[in-house]
Amino acid sequence: MYFVCPSCQAALRVPPGKLPERRVRYTCKRCGTASVVQDHLADRPPGQPPAPPDADPDLDGTVYHHVNDLARFGDARFTYEFVCGVKTLDGPVRKLTVRADRFTVGRGDADVRVDDPLVSRVHVEIERVLDRVLLKDLESTNGTFVNDRRVSAEFLTEGDVVRVGNTRLKVRLVAR
Repeated sequence: MYFVCPSCQAALRVPPGKLPERRVRYTCKRCGTASVVQDHLADRPPGQPPAPPDADPDLDGTVYHHVNDLARFGDARFTYEFVCGVKTLDGPVRKLTVRADRFTVGRGDADVRVDDPLVSRVHVEIERVLDRVLLKDLESTNGTFVNDRRVSAEFLTEGDVVRVGNTRLKVRLVAR
């Protein structure tokens, strides 16, 4: 499960067994923003707003919501597709269009295959969350880097360069 920091937009991995049963205070490890992890949107009937925050002063702050729950509230008027540029160390740039809400990149059984021995069989997952791109490392051996900074999960912005092994990726989301 992933929660999104409202300040730095880092996606924070939380093991399903450690999800809080109630609102709890959380400090982002990347930027230090103190926020609140709240109930899941899926636990509420559709259209019902979030419960008002408790009067407890320890629980003030911005609310994280599970990113998969947020995707349900997307604008249905648009259809999105990923445009992905893939550059291996010794090969030309391949430009791919992916018309799915989620795809994987790896050297084995992945949606986008790369010929790079430093890339895991299924290395990263790239997912559309509303009109944004969420990159998730799938516990790869050699790690995933965004702009030369190691990440486990992060929202990408225009111009970000993702490196997996010796392969570079540029991913954008295009509304059709």
